[in-house]
Amino acid sequence: MTHRLCRTLLVNAGTNQRVPSARIAAVDPRGGAAVLGDNGVGKTSALQIVPLFFGHPPSQIVSSGQGNLPMIRFLLPTDASAIAFEYQRGPNETDLRLAVIRRRADDYDTPFYRFYTCGFIKDLFVRDGRFLSDDETQLRATELDIPTSSKLSTAEYRSAILRVPSNTKERDRLRRFSLEWSYGPKPLDNLDRLVAAMVKKHVKFSDIVQVAVGLAQQDIGHGSERSRLVFRQGRAPIVVPFASCLLSRSWGRSPTRSDFGAGQRYLQRWLQSEERDCPGRSGRSPTRPPT
Repeated sequence: MTHRLCRTLLVNAGTNQRVPSARIAAVDPRGGAAVLGDNGVGKTSALQIVPLFFGHPPSQIVSSGQGNLPMIRFLLPTDASAIAFEYQRGPNETDLRLAVIRRRADDYDTPFYRFYTCGFIKDLFVRDGRFLSDDETQLRATELDIPTSSKLSTAEYRSAILRVPSNTKERDRLRRFSLEWSYGPKPLDNLDRLVAAMVKKHVKFSDIVQVAVGLAQQDIGHGSERSRLVFRQGRAPIVVPFASCLLSRSWGRSPTRSDFGAGQRYLQRWLQSEERDCPGRSGRSPTRPPT
């Protein structure tokens, strides 16, 4: 596998006592990982932070209120707290990148992001027994000659990590960041929504629909009115393409290209048949997926 998440690390993160942990906790998901522990040690938090790697907004993962702190305020209680994601980018296992999330100094509920052209290095976050702030980490990265990005907002980070083109005036800068730090070699639009759906208490069908739309649109083409997809039909035509991927997970293996390809072909055939039979309108779905 040439592109994969290697480690998720909580650096001096918050605890259920609402104080910094004063340690570094790491989860390595390669090959599967079991997160065990007593109530309140952070098992749920370890899962909920994964969508952050793909740029999903924290406020859409955990709802605040009713005694719950906003996600970033809870996980990153100090300027020296951080969430780090180490990921492999390319066939060489030493070709590693690091994405780091910290809280903004002027708004403790809002994160900012940075990329580093390296794997996780403890010296970037701890020195002489003391956890470092973002400014101190930047100075240490300069000393170690490690290239870094500027501070990024959630939307900017999502554009870069998922290689999704930006429509803002920063599009050229974000495109350069994508070339150096994106998770995959191709656009992965809406992947953050699909990953977030897996860790939320309630899965929104609209999240799955958006992923289906993005994938089909990439195959059919962008730009023209004719290539624009409008989904007004029921759930069955879209659920089936992803069922093969989800079932393969339950069978204890990762989805294969053939699993996913079958789903895409099913969706695309349905769209093409609908366009021929009822241009611009929705219609009935096929009774069975392609073999």
